[in-house]
Amino acid sequence: MDIEKYLKNKSNVRVLKLVDDGDLIGELDSCAYEYIVSLDNYKKNVFSDNELVVIIADLRTMINSGVFKNNYGLHKIMLLISNDDEFKNNITTHMNMFFGYGYKYYGSSNNNKGQVFIYDISDYKDNPDWLNNKNWANPELWEK
Repeated sequence: MDIEKYLKNKSNVRVLKLVDDGDLIGELDSCAYEYIVSLDNYKKNVFSDNELVVIIADLRTMINSGVFKNNYGLHKIMLLISNDDEFKNNITTHMNMFFGYGYKYYGSSNNNKGQVFIYDISDYKDNPDWLNNKNWANPELWEK
């Protein structure tokens, strides 16, 4: 995934570094973003669709930090998870964990040093094919 291209289309981007991974931080070097210390003190605006929080972490730190319980009220979150041995050895289990929290998988980062997951409430649930006016709101079929 081209992270730079995705971030250039966003405004009000904040970065939370849970690990000091130079390879993943290098993905963000082209632009200057505000760094935050934690999600506990971060003032979330639940009415804003313009905020994006980028979290740089490895798998162990992500699970132990409590980020999943502290990210309530955020509409858009990008996770950059490093490709460490823990992630590679149990990839299915960990991918299912992120899917369970509503994140979508966007592939490897540009330098293949991390995996990209994005939570965006605006595309959280895809509309099923049957949910359209052709199938259930067809006036021609009301008399049948």
